[in-house]
Amino acid sequence: MPTRRSTTTPTIRDVAQRANVSPMTVSRVINGSVSVHADTRARILVAIRELGYTPPEQPREGSRRNVHTIGLILPDIGNPFFTKIGLGVEQAANHHDYRVIICNSRNDIALEKRYLADLIARRVDGIIIAPSNDASCSALQSLAKESCPIVLIDREIPNLGLDVVQSDNQHDALRITQHLIALGHRRIGFISGDNRISTSRDRLYGYRLALDTAGIPFDSSLVCEENPSLALPGYISTQKLCQRSDRPDAIMAINAMTAMGVVQVCNERQLRIPHDIALVSFDDLEYASVLFPFFTVMEQPTTSMGETAVNRLILRIQKPDQDIANIKLSSTFIERRSCGSLKNEDFFRNHFAFR
Repeated sequence: MPTRRSTTTPTIRDVAQRANVSPMTVSRVINGSVSVHADTRARILVAIRELGYTPPEQPREGSRRNVHTIGLILPDIGNPFFTKIGLGVEQAANHHDYRVIICNSRNDIALEKRYLADLIARRVDGIIIAPSNDASCSALQSLAKESCPIVLIDREIPNLGLDVVQSDNQHDALRITQHLIALGHRRIGFISGDNRISTSRDRLYGYRLALDTAGIPFDSSLVCEENPSLALPGYISTQKLCQRSDRPDAIMAINAMTAMGVVQVCNERQLRIPHDIALVSFDDLEYASVLFPFFTVMEQPTTSMGETAVNRLILRIQKPDQDIANIKLSSTFIERRSCGSLKNEDFFRNHFAFR
């Protein structure tokens, strides 16, 4: 007795099953996406022919589906660092006549997965994402297998096999720690971030390498992993470091928001920066550098990171068989007074000092 399916009109799921791919991949082929591998495309077209599948009527020219679109998923759009990355993405996308859909994952894996699914449902041409952490791997692997062009930004995931655009975090942490050591600091605290995030691991490695090169024993008790979701990251970790009898003489903060937490604790404890505790951090808060030109920072090329990620994604869309690239952009070291440098000593002594 013939099955009911044999008498029904074939669906996109039938085509997907025959070609051993997902319905999403079939949809990409039907809509003319160039991101599907040639062999996969050929297999799908054969299945369409064999089943006699007729796609639904395609939208007319000028409809939404004909607009080139990039999905951008960031873990915290309230963080000025990611805000600047978003601006870089938007600028480059506009240059290439692409629209950008921005999603804020809040470092939440479940929310991140929902955004990924939403972007795929909207048939974006590709996705740029700063993953929440290493646990993002499974969802991104699934999308990669479906030939969805993806570029990681700022954060990489080991062995995932996707294009990455980021700073050279190990080198940057090495350099800024070496600067503190050159100024005579030996007990250097490091307020790190989530160890499941590559930037945290890479900066910790650079910090440890600088200590090892200088012959300074690594003290794990001087390294604190801060929760990035706190209202003032860095505050709790700095409290712990400053309560010690052997308080560190310098602190490296993993980002500018964390550095603000360090400053708050120092103010409350009447500790002067840099007289009592030197301070350096990654990222330069624009308003802080204008209102209070004090912090020594390793400034990352945020706008360039966004622009480079867009250019790489478009290349990946147009040429899916390109080799995977791990692009590391150079940061800029900005020496100011918070590290304990004697640079502009008179100016800062008379005008700027935390007390």
